[in-house]
Amino acid sequence: MIAKNLKCKELDTLFDFLEKNRLFNGVILLSEKGQTLYKRAVGKRTNIEQHSNDSIFEVASISKSFTAMAVMILVEENKLKLDDDLKFFFPYFPYKNITIKNLLNHTSGLPDYMEWFEKAINWNHNKIATNKDVVNYLGDEKPEVLFQANERWEYCNTGYVLLAEIIEMVSKMRFGEFLEKRIFEPLNMFNTSTYSQFLDDEIEKFSLGFIYNWAEDLYKLPNEIEEHKYVYFLDGIKGDGGIKSTVDDLSKWERAIYNNDLVSEQTKESIITPFYFNGDTSGEYCPCLHKTLGGYGLGWKIEDHPKYKKIVLHDGYWAGYSSGLISYKDSERAIIMLNNFDYTDIELNKTPHLLALALESILFGGKADLQEFEQLIYV
Repeated sequence: MIAKNLKCKELDTLFDFLEKNRLFNGVILLSEKGQTLYKRAVGKRTNIEQHSNDSIFEVASISKSFTAMAVMILVEENKLKLDDDLKFFFPYFPYKNITIKNLLNHTSGLPDYMEWFEKAINWNHNKIATNKDVVNYLGDEKPEVLFQANERWEYCNTGYVLLAEIIEMVSKMRFGEFLEKRIFEPLNMFNTSTYSQFLDDEIEKFSLGFIYNWAEDLYKLPNEIEEHKYVYFLDGIKGDGGIKSTVDDLSKWERAIYNNDLVSEQTKESIITPFYFNGDTSGEYCPCLHKTLGGYGLGWKIEDHPKYKKIVLHDGYWAGYSSGLISYKDSERAIIMLNNFDYTDIELNKTPHLLALALESILFGGKADLQEFEQLIYV
């Protein structure tokens, strides 16, 4: 109890500082052994409303972990195989020897669809694209692969959009419906959905993403800024992002990585085991929390830390939002960060990473170094 109180006191000091200096705007949750240690809401949910602990955020690429779980559920039901070829589902694609597993672990070599759609000459930016449009782009434009499958690792949103389409083909359900019936409802994640901000009716307690000018204390919606208008015209695309959730629901999801009956123990272990190239077991190719390079499993980043042991994590970014779910498997501790301020200052956008490291230090009995945050303000 004393250790818990000391941690909470240290967390209060940190977030009092961050709130006073406008360096965090969102909701945070830390847990130990599946129990909430600390939870706090800071700042604006909308122009006129403040955050509450149950505010709903865009979680961006954390969504990939749900897509991967949906695939593995279908694999266990013998409706999919990891070595199924992409051409089986999209026979008109020009790509050879790309499998489901390549899509899951970012070794397909497919180009990222976002670059093509961001060019107004290719796509009408007043029209909201969907997964079908990404499929049509690949089938009609036939962009070349960046490399042959399994040659190297490169993060690719396109693969997860295709996985969402494959899930629909195989399950005969809409992607969002499959996630709801097979993942969200069984885990009592009742505030999690594939809600589209610009296509669907507004949901309660949804947090608007803001582009924030810290020096002038001014904030705008991303769709009001030319370089961020993709939040509108890519709003209908799912699988690589698009899930909306709360810190409490994501805490349930974090526990489910290890303690649920959605899939077998063997499958759960395969999800959080990094992919290795040509027998190299270093697993150092994917950007993670501490090392420049870590590994990637199926929808999760994996880091083997000398002090904290196995860390299973994913971060997410979408204009106006940043998110992080960090799970310390061996000590059963977790950090969940949901933020709806995206700073115009490049230095200040280092805050989420610094915050994750500060929270980790406190979670394991240390202290946060406020000077690191002060340096961002007073440079």
